[in-house]
Amino acid sequence: MEITTFTEPNYGNYYTAIQLMLPMDISKKINENDPVVSFAEAMKGMNLRSYVKKEVHRGNQGYDPYMMLNIMLFAEMEGKHSDLREIEKLCKTDIRYIWLSNEQTPSHMAFQRFEQKYLKKSIKAIFFEIAAHIADLMGVDPSIQYIDGSKFEANAYKNSFVYKTRVVNARERLWGNITKTIILLNHEYGYCFPYHHRYCSQEIGYIVQYLMDIMVREEVEIVYGKGKRKSSFQKYYDKLLEYALKLSEYEENLYICGNRNSYSKTDHDATMMNTKYDYYNQTGVSKPCYNIQHAVSGGIVMNVGVYQTPGDTKTYIPFLEQNKEYHGFYPKWAITDAGYGSYDNYFFNIENGIELGMKYNYYAKKNDRKFMKKQYNVMNWKKNEDGYKICPAGKVFDILLREEYDERGRYLKINQRYGCEGCAECERRKDCTKSSRRTITVNAINEEFQRKVDENLGTETGKEMKKQRSIQAEGVFGVIKQARLYTRIKRRGLENVEIEIFKLYAGYNLMKFHNYRLAQKCKA
Repeated sequence: MEITTFTEPNYGNYYTAIQLMLPMDISKKINENDPVVSFAEAMKGMNLRSYVKKEVHRGNQGYDPYMMLNIMLFAEMEGKHSDLREIEKLCKTDIRYIWLSNEQTPSHMAFQRFEQKYLKKSIKAIFFEIAAHIADLMGVDPSIQYIDGSKFEANAYKNSFVYKTRVVNARERLWGNITKTIILLNHEYGYCFPYHHRYCSQEIGYIVQYLMDIMVREEVEIVYGKGKRKSSFQKYYDKLLEYALKLSEYEENLYICGNRNSYSKTDHDATMMNTKYDYYNQTGVSKPCYNIQHAVSGGIVMNVGVYQTPGDTKTYIPFLEQNKEYHGFYPKWAITDAGYGSYDNYFFNIENGIELGMKYNYYAKKNDRKFMKKQYNVMNWKKNEDGYKICPAGKVFDILLREEYDERGRYLKINQRYGCEGCAECERRKDCTKSSRRTITVNAINEEFQRKVDENLGTETGKEMKKQRSIQAEGVFGVIKQARLYTRIKRRGLENVEIEIFKLYAGYNLMKFHNYRLAQKCKA
């Protein structure tokens, strides 16, 4: 038995000793029902060391990256949520962390360097391997996945947002001011600077540089400050310089926005999204957030994604493509709520052999009594034997007016516009439409998709899957936010947020395995 003695610095011959006694094998002091035992058992069947290969170099070799990975995953399993200083402390005081670290004490900076060097490029692969391994240990069928999304508040000041629409409008007003200024400059000094409806900051910068060269060459006095009278030429220079700098700022704002409608100044990758809860006034307001998507099978999170778009519709395809990339397959069933139902997503499912289990917008309303009373809504119209819609007045909409081709999505969408005879003379026209003639849009392919959804979800199996989606997919968010107290992202930047989120879900799966292991022991 090894005895470590701590002494008081009295520099005398006698001292009071505090003795800490540990067995040579620290693991003997750990209870067999402790989460660290389940963690060690889960890690046995995986080769995560391949993702954190240690680079051999001259000098100090540093800590073993695989050891540090184990510590960080176990800390996340216990809900430490990337608190590196807390993990550093636990490596010195908690016997389980001492065992995992082999009695080494990495600092919080060492953990941070490890994250940036290894986890930034491998955390996704690590998560997916853990998910697949635990699903195999628990006998989970990953062919059925329940998908849901939730918005997590970013680590950004909520009032530091930039809206794309406002920037575009301000830039257009600035373009008008630039045009007026150039026209006046040309008229007063006889220049021929081109003017039009749009400008870039570089173009205005050339004009500003030319004016500066003129002032230097002709030795025009440049004055600033109170009590100084500027020349007319300098006024034009200052104004155009201000416009060039402002235009450059607008261009940078639009570049950061990209395809998004907004971003936060304190975290450029965060997008302003409407949430159900607000920390400050308890109301749903717009805040900088990330859209977190996950897919659950048998209580195990099989897939996770971090997205910058507020809506769930456009996240569905890249989310499932990520599942195929790391797991090697598409799920047979992808059960979602109505937020994912769209023409592109249905077509993607058919193309890749995925059953249609996504609700559409009117899925819940079609059997609602209040909605069914709206007789002029085309969704409530019946069809004749030939498949044409019949309005409440009994007129058949069988006249094809035109076909509209929509190429904005991933797949070509062809909408057909139909009308009927005698619509102008109809007694119900005023109640039916405000225009002179009622027309309806029909997409036969999309209607067939929706019919198949009704068929799949109308079976006993489909009803059970709908029930399980609300239990499993929404339940995971409830556990993470309420039980594990994770409601706000701590890091900034998309790459750093992905490290945090994927670690969070890896820890969730590991704790799920721990609960499963204890349940199996109780049964035995």
